[in-house]
Amino acid sequence: MAMIDGFLLYGLLKVLLGIHLTEEEEFNGADLSIHRISAHSEENIFLLI
Repeated sequence: MAMIDGFLLYGLLKVLLGIHLTEEEEFNGADLSIHRISAHSEENIFLLI
């Protein structure tokens, strides 16, 4: 029941608030765009490039 409620709540918020990222935010990553933190440490970020 909780899972169904969660999907309904997410669907409602998605319709009302338009939950999505812009193309630039998708490219930068959700962690950096939403939370302003990197998902990777500074040492490992150069390995990803």
